[in-house]
Amino acid sequence: HAYSIYIYINKEQQQIIIIMGAKSRRKKPEVKENNRKRIEKIQESKKKQKKISSSGGDFHDDDGKNKNGTTKNNNNNRNTNGGGGGAFGAGIIEAVPILASYRDDAFGGLFVAMAYCKEMKMMLLVEDRSKKSLVVSVFGGGVGEKREFEAEDTIRAMAFSRCGNYFAVSGDDKRVCIFERKKGEDQEGGDFYYSLANTRLANKKVTSVTFTLDSKHIVYSDKYGDVRVSEVLTPVNDTNKDITTTTTTKDEKIDAEGGDAETGVFDKLLLGHTGTVVTSVCVVDGVTKDDKKEEFVCTADQEGKIRVTRMPPADLRTDIEGSGFDIQSFCFGHQGFVAKVVPAFSKNKNIIVSAGGDGTIRAWDCLTGKQVSKTVKCTPEIPVQDLDVMPTDDENSISVVAILENGKKFGALMFVNELAGKEDEILKHDAESSDANVCAMRAPVCVVLENSSEEEEGVEKKYVKCVGRIGEEEVMEIKIVEEEVQRGIKASEFFDSKF
Repeated sequence: HAYSIYIYINKEQQQIIIIMGAKSRRKKPEVKENNRKRIEKIQESKKKQKKISSSGGDFHDDDGKNKNGTTKNNNNNRNTNGGGGGAFGAGIIEAVPILASYRDDAFGGLFVAMAYCKEMKMMLLVEDRSKKSLVVSVFGGGVGEKREFEAEDTIRAMAFSRCGNYFAVSGDDKRVCIFERKKGEDQEGGDFYYSLANTRLANKKVTSVTFTLDSKHIVYSDKYGDVRVSEVLTPVNDTNKDITTTTTTKDEKIDAEGGDAETGVFDKLLLGHTGTVVTSVCVVDGVTKDDKKEEFVCTADQEGKIRVTRMPPADLRTDIEGSGFDIQSFCFGHQGFVAKVVPAFSKNKNIIVSAGGDGTIRAWDCLTGKQVSKTVKCTPEIPVQDLDVMPTDDENSISVVAILENGKKFGALMFVNELAGKEDEILKHDAESSDANVCAMRAPVCVVLENSSEEEEGVEKKYVKCVGRIGEEEVMEIKIVEEEVQRGIKASEFFDSKF
């Protein structure tokens, strides 16, 4: 991008004012030509779709397939063949299982939340395997209402706060739902649940969500490239409210929606990635060179870069627009989109680990932006879907497990700092022998997808089961009717095709 910079010097008040404004992006001629062809193709597809609507019939051949090669489907917004592009379903990403976990010593176990499509389930897995795991209720009816939470669209992101008292869910419904852990009335400390405490409206579909280290604020990213920040609990006179759950007149609704870009979004912008999709966000507890504790927010995007930004103080995060302006470093190296960036959980707190569409795993020093490990290439080299990092006693080694888009697990022990020259221990047995249906992992829980069929009242129904396992033991299950599973393109196809 090109920028105009103006500098004003006020001698009386001894101030220097710098104003920076972005100009339009200077595109190469071949880029403009490709964009023109793409727009023409989209316009042609829309014309065909209008013909279908006006004729009242299906635009398909005798073999039951549409002219664009996809299987006939009543929902024109989806591709049933899982391929990318075309007049129907361009840009709709296939639903994949999502996992989030939090270890709570007070409860003596691991809180695990698992989601697939619109369904979500939470369990407390007790470390003493002789004791039964507990189902944790998540109520979405608001304060005092015990009504099971139901997402309006596919869930894409979940996170627990560091204290464990808060839990967030978001996705394609453009809502960030924040839940607070409550004690039950029946038993003191024994009965507990999560109740909806706050709902934030996002500008675009949310791609990632996390909490700050002090658990006071929630940070979420969207497909517009924005990273926004909000207080966990609803502030007094908060204007970002769910206007669909309240009764308002037409004039009142217009006033409520007259916020940022007339969308009703009032959460402050923390930072942004221009013209690209932010794919992953994490918060790192770092230490500067002079041994001062520092909190960083790491954001990864579709173009293969990772930005490390100093987290503003708690009292400034939601006071000013663009409070995350202090960039610490950039991490460059991935040749494709970055699917995930996570803290290394090493004694060296400044280390982060990333995995991407180029099928590689890398470790970085977030202070300098330098890669501090060898590049680990997954076998086979296909895009990474999920990444899990497990703590180790050695500050110079990182144990990682990557879930590839083909459903394979890939494990490696990476060496950093002075041991960066040492050959990494690739767990080839794990990568080659794992079943081709693994979708997500948060140690020790591994999620797989299974197809099943059941006969109900003489009619055979097909289901897709999302199963959470510890070893061979099944601890969680979500079962969805095959027709209700959101099909579409892979995430890698979405990012590579620039939809």
